[in-house]
Amino acid sequence: MDIIEFFHRFKAYPLTRYSLLLASIIGTAFGFYYYEWQLRTSPVYYWPLIPDSPVFTLMYVLVLAAYSVGRRSNLFDTFTFIGLNKIGIWTLFVLLYDFDYYFSPETWVFRSVLFLLHIGMVLCALTLVKDMKRPTFTMMGLILGVFLVLDYFDYIIGTHPYLHTPRVDVVGFAAVILTIGCWGVVWLIRERDKDGDGDVREDQQPGAV
Repeated sequence: MDIIEFFHRFKAYPLTRYSLLLASIIGTAFGFYYYEWQLRTSPVYYWPLIPDSPVFTLMYVLVLAAYSVGRRSNLFDTFTFIGLNKIGIWTLFVLLYDFDYYFSPETWVFRSVLFLLHIGMVLCALTLVKDMKRPTFTMMGLILGVFLVLDYFDYIIGTHPYLHTPRVDVVGFAAVILTIGCWGVVWLIRERDKDGDGDVREDQQPGAV
């Protein structure tokens, strides 16, 4: 069994899929709670741009829920895949980049939990790979554009999560590299759907449950 098939089974089998769904709902709720102070002190019109991690875990919840009723959107799956990987890896980078602060004796337990949760985001993204087809060239361009706009708001306008590091430029550069890198991975791992159709019924997929 290859690694793509291994992770796909966590989504394909009802017991593991519903376990992932429950864990993702709990993680999403915790994520929004984590951002509560920043949301409360930010203008309402910036709220959709601030809680990156819980937004993408919420998208993953919707992916699993749709899959459970025999539906899926390739475009939505692809966007979610890129977001889970980008934000998951970005958070791991930030925690390690300022290791002495985030893993101080007073906070290392909590930060270790955050570290593991964001590894989990990357692992969840792997459950999407087998069913994904690469969207059309136009749609891939649109996806890249959306993520770059989000990076612009985060590091030019300043909607990024509260950070301790004084080198926000380094963190922002890492975010853009991850945007391009995670977007590029889609080109490498999946060929475009020959019909160019991003929305398919899951019960039309081989091996669907």
